[in-house]
Amino acid sequence: MPTSTYFRLPEEKRERLLAACWSELTRVRFADVSVNRIILQARISRGSFYQYFVDKEDMIRYLLTDMREYFINLLRGILTGSHGDLFAIPQGSFDQFVSQGGTDPILGRFIQVLKLNPGLDTQAFMTSGPEMLPTQLWELVDPAFLKEKDREYADHVFHLLCAVLAYAVAGTLQDPSRRKYHREIMRLRVEMLKYGCAADKGE
Repeated sequence: MPTSTYFRLPEEKRERLLAACWSELTRVRFADVSVNRIILQARISRGSFYQYFVDKEDMIRYLLTDMREYFINLLRGILTGSHGDLFAIPQGSFDQFVSQGGTDPILGRFIQVLKLNPGLDTQAFMTSGPEMLPTQLWELVDPAFLKEKDREYADHVFHLLCAVLAYAVAGTLQDPSRRKYHREIMRLRVEMLKYGCAADKGE
């Protein structure tokens, strides 16, 4: 975490530093991040940087944690608005990530970070436990929407819904003119997950 000195910075200086940090983090791999380039762009001294962060790894952890909180808060908002319906996550997220007006800038950063660091564990990025569904989301899920009510089952459903969402977002980013198509295909796939694809055993 940044030091208390960082949080006491004037807003303009803090925003300038963050912009420089993100510029570096979306340009090179974690291993190649340069404090020198950051301080040059942020127009601060090297000593000032180390008054704000312990080292560059501390800075990277802070930026990724801040990004994770952004995504979790977005999903919490969707769950709250849908009264705990886990199946509402793909559509709500899709509309935020790839709206008619363009791509969500935080998502753009995340995709670039993944491209530069292919070994990044996205599950570990979202949650510290073995589940993919973060605790902050599970506490808002209404199990009444699910066939089985336990967290493990909800975690499997969340994993599948994220895959459907990721496919729709990736397709839209490749060809934004097909946004409506990918959104509809995503909706159909969510319906398939929600109501099942297998024929009744009696048929």
